[in-house]
Amino acid sequence: MSKKLYLQFLFLVAVICYAGNVSAENHNLIPSSGQKVYVPITAKSAKGKLLITNYGSTTIRDFDYTLSFNGEDLVSKNYVLPKPLNRMEGATIEVDVPPHTQVSETDLLFTITKVNGEVNGASVNQATLPRVTVTKVPHRRVVVEEYTAMWCGYCPRGIALMENLAKNYPDDFIGIAVHTGGRADPLSCLDYAWKAADYRSRPTLHMNRNLLLGYVKAITEFEEERSRGADMDIDVTATWDARQENITVTPRVTFCVDKEDVTYGFAYVLTEDGMSNPNWYQNNYYSGRTEELGVSDELDYFIKSSHSIQGLENNFVAIAAEGVKAPLTGYIQTPIKADEAQSHTYVFRNISSKKLIQDKAKLKVCVLLINIKTGQIENAAKCTISPANTTAISSVSEGKETVVETARYTLDGRRITTPQKGINIVKYSDGRVCKEVVTR
Repeated sequence: MSKKLYLQFLFLVAVICYAGNVSAENHNLIPSSGQKVYVPITAKSAKGKLLITNYGSTTIRDFDYTLSFNGEDLVSKNYVLPKPLNRMEGATIEVDVPPHTQVSETDLLFTITKVNGEVNGASVNQATLPRVTVTKVPHRRVVVEEYTAMWCGYCPRGIALMENLAKNYPDDFIGIAVHTGGRADPLSCLDYAWKAADYRSRPTLHMNRNLLLGYVKAITEFEEERSRGADMDIDVTATWDARQENITVTPRVTFCVDKEDVTYGFAYVLTEDGMSNPNWYQNNYYSGRTEELGVSDELDYFIKSSHSIQGLENNFVAIAAEGVKAPLTGYIQTPIKADEAQSHTYVFRNISSKKLIQDKAKLKVCVLLINIKTGQIENAAKCTISPANTTAISSVSEGKETVVETARYTLDGRRITTPQKGINIVKYSDGRVCKEVVTR
């Protein structure tokens, strides 16, 4: 080869390599690890969420991806973005995730192969997408504990946030308003005092003990937390004794997957809605702050009210509690088997001694299932309290049809009227039949 031809060859190689590098820099889309997705085993697919980020210089309109398990491609598709993605912009996408062949927890591999029809030049073009294949997707409820006080002039923003969530998510929101300040607040809950000491400012709103909430609305935060799902369902019943002195609480927890070595604890909270007194005054620093009108109807109420609101109605008020600082353990038996319910009983005793109570008919019971390792609330349930000798379940969705236990049997087929230690077979009015492990 002549020197001239050799130089032309080197130039051609350099141009090709440069063009390849430019393409790689221009088309550079990186995925982040996806959010755990729960897929019913009988379904065709469920939506899995991932974050993608454009680190290239070209605006991205679409990309090709594969979803694989153990080296085998399950899905191969082109994804057209609803809005083009500019440099250094990110977006959350939803992809179809098929179920595994059995109830299980598995990790899928999400790979972005092409960007705008060109090879993805990202050095990291893959991310993990956790998949949980289940018989039934658990109902995730979100708990917000609000540390508040009547003497606190900024607390109306917390009250507005709680009321706004209750209005928008009646089936999924569980609110607990923890009043503090001793004699300065007539609704102070002593059972929460140790936990309340962890939060110095008022108001403080903690969502699932996972996220501190900021202003007067938390729609985005609530929906993101709810979308995380849960590894278990919780139902709860509560029944008065004949004299309305004691409340027997029976939580039933059904995990959707097997688990070997995990520790969960319970907290039990008694709340009351609609509490008011003409001698109570709520300080209100939001009075007259018209620049904030329109944020929510609930905040507008305080903006249009006086600096001291007489007889304000208080909802979700914590009356009594146990396990909120140190969750009670030993109720969840391991190893956990998928789709087998576990239950126990807890009793709120001497209700007449709870001087905060105004109306027993407005009381509710909240049960929180807490991950001891993380301290976060994994799921929760809330119910009204039934009269003695009834088994109706009044769920947090009180406006919907009530689910009722219709029959209960021992493992050998003998019908029983109350939970008995061991494995019980329980039939419900919605057609479900569950195995329930009664531990005590």
